[in-house]
Amino acid sequence: MNYICIIIGGGIGALLRYSSSMMVNNFFKYNFLLGTLFVNIVGSFLIGFLMNIFDVFSLDIKWKLFLITGFLGGYTTFCTYSFETANYLLTGNIKYAIINIVLMNILCITFVLLGVWVNKIIFVK
Repeated sequence: MNYICIIIGGGIGALLRYSSSMMVNNFFKYNFLLGTLFVNIVGSFLIGFLMNIFDVFSLDIKWKLFLITGFLGGYTTFCTYSFETANYLLTGNIKYAIINIVLMNILCITFVLLGVWVNKIIFVK
């Protein structure tokens, strides 16, 4: 049942991410992808809001799997990164917050570029 909660939440989150992003990008006709920024900001807010609810109230773990792991995981994984960094800051662990920010941004962008490079080597155009 736990896997079903994650699958359903993830599917709904992914569909909403696509719809929200397209709607925002179509409304604001800029070269910068505001839809992605919008989704990441909303997802970051929601994970902060929902994780506090799960800390305060004793809700069934299935709701956490559906909403956090599934829905927000499908909607954006950026919110998880934001939440973890915020937790470091809130607990006074500035060093780990900075390390997390630097590593996540530099490594993830580097690996996107590496993926593009490997793709171009494998599928020469």
